[in-house]
Amino acid sequence: MTLSKRLFLMILLLANLGGCKETDKPAETGNPETSGDSTQKEAEAGTVELTEAQYQTAGIKLGSIESRTLSNLIRVNGILNAPPQQQVSVATHYGGILATANHLAGTSVRKGQVLAVLENPEFIRLQQEYLETESQLTFQQQEYDRQRELSRENVGALKTFQQATAQLGLLKARAEGLRQQLALLGIPMARLRAGTISRTVEIRSPIDGTITESNVNRGHYVNANDVLFELVGTSGLLAELTVFEGDIAKVQIGQRVRISIVGETRERMGRIKLINRQTATDRTVKVYASLDGSGLSRPGTFLKAAIETTASPESALPEGAIVQAGNQSQVFVFDQKVTHDGATHYRFRPVPVRAGIVENGYRAVTLPADFKPDWKIVIAGAYDLLSVMNNVEEEE
Repeated sequence: MTLSKRLFLMILLLANLGGCKETDKPAETGNPETSGDSTQKEAEAGTVELTEAQYQTAGIKLGSIESRTLSNLIRVNGILNAPPQQQVSVATHYGGILATANHLAGTSVRKGQVLAVLENPEFIRLQQEYLETESQLTFQQQEYDRQRELSRENVGALKTFQQATAQLGLLKARAEGLRQQLALLGIPMARLRAGTISRTVEIRSPIDGTITESNVNRGHYVNANDVLFELVGTSGLLAELTVFEGDIAKVQIGQRVRISIVGETRERMGRIKLINRQTATDRTVKVYASLDGSGLSRPGTFLKAAIETTASPESALPEGAIVQAGNQSQVFVFDQKVTHDGATHYRFRPVPVRAGIVENGYRAVTLPADFKPDWKIVIAGAYDLLSVMNNVEEEE
């Protein structure tokens, strides 16, 4: 209702001061139109009357109480968080000098993408030692086969065969150990067996994600196990919700969650995935919810969420039907249509209610015990009726 329409409604009210009066006896809702004599009596106590013009100007619409299944919502705050498998510290098992380091914090990287290149003579030594061990292993395998045949024919000494066996096992162990060390460095074994020795090692990204911290610069020497990059994967983010201790008993795994993330215009849905069993010192519990769909948000982004707990049918009305008079919530019920001096008037009376949860424009209400299901309720224009009632009370 615009300000001009409200002013017009007030002017009409002042022009029809006799239209809003009080009496001592309430009338039944839905009574037939009264006679001219009866309309000359004072209006019922606590009611408000509108003329036909006021009724049309206020845009009064009538409706009935509805039964709707509304979810009880627990409203909480939280942040986006990445699961442990999506938070990675990239380090090297061997020290070296950074030959290449081009990526800064904020760079998006793909799994397997080269992040940096290290140089170290130790890399050359390991590859050389592996190739030499492989060569010795080939010779020792042949020697073992020869000594085994001689031993079977009782030609060679048993001790010589035993020494060949021990030497073969020793070389196999050494070769496997070097192979695993080279695997840690990411040295391609096929290329190495072809005789190509590399003096550099490439540090690759283990996940798809974003670099959140870069501790490198070209020419810098890094020690073994130094963290070069911090990565965070942007897939599989979880909503980390902070739920008060008093509400945690209502939260269950699998419940739906409505999530509003800072920076995103649309609401996203999710489901409760994990509930922490430990209560923090501030009497809150961490609850984790998965997110449906994808977005551009980053870990650490603030969010607000509403957890849908058990839903049940309740009496409900559009939010605009419920007005606040002081500390009391109330609705206006159509009482009857009366005639004063040949003019039609519409009479309404307030009924106190207890307002409940809100969902999709409807609010749950607890009605008084004497409320009748066939009563017509003002679902549009209720605030205008409240304004008229307050104005009449002030004038009186």
